Amino acid sequence: MTLLELAAWIAALVMFAAFLVEALISKYLIRDGHYDVADTFVSISIMVGYVLMRVGIGAMSTVALIALWSVTPLRWSMDAWWHWVVLFLVVDFLNYWSHRGGHVIGVLWASHVVHHNSPKFNLSIGMRNSWIGVLYDWMFFVPAVALGFHPLYLAVVVAVGSAWDFLTHTPYVGKLRWFDGWANTPSNHRVHHGRNPRYVNKNFGGALIIWDRMFGTYEPEHDDEPVDYGVHPMPARPNNPFYLEFYLWIAVVRRAFSR
Repeated sequence: MTLLELAAWIAALVMFAAFLVEALISKYLIRDGHYDVADTFVSISIMVGYVLMRVGIGAMSTVALIALWSVTPLRWSMDAWWHWVVLFLVVDFLNYWSHRGGHVIGVLWASHVVHHNSPKFNLSIGMRNSWIGVLYDWMFFVPAVALGFHPLYLAVVVAVGSAWDFLTHTPYVGKLRWFDGWANTPSNHRVHHGRNPRYVNKNFGGALIIWDRMFGTYEPEHDDEPVDYGVHPMPARPNNPFYLEFYLWIAVVRRAFSR
């Protein structure tokens, strides 16, 4: 096991522990309804499937990215601190467009919807990711490798960003004033998971919210309009992870063959 793989597993265990602590406190101490047993087990099941998909696809995508990096004439040594800042900004910018595409492009939404089709918002929702999306999500980061950033460094920054994104899925952190204005915070991400007309397709940012401000997709969380979590319409079988992963894909295929 490489050092990077070890770090990834440690990060995954820490995130899972954070979810477990939040779930237990919510369910048995606060009893505030933010967690539902069936919904949480669905999220865990989806996470297991996602991890299994990542094992194989991650290896193949790494080979493809290294092959691309070997032929690009550009190189970043990463010896200077600002190289890492540039890579972070590039990755976050690409993540914004990847995420936005997942909402506004039909076939991509068919995959990404699984992350949004729960009526709850908590750290377990941060583990709900598309099994099919694993096949192509990495392609959105090809431009970073083409710019000369080694896939190993790219993986590090993507992992850090993923950890931050996971932690934004909590209902227990309120507004953070000036921090909400430039970072993707729990308040900003609650808006993103809302199905209120005011909140739909807003706040796509990964670690930063500045891209949403630049491209007109930012919406703050409003005290006078609580977030209604989920999608329109909600799935017919909310406790079936296979249904949640594929029901919109089935609809896409049916439409394609009915023409």
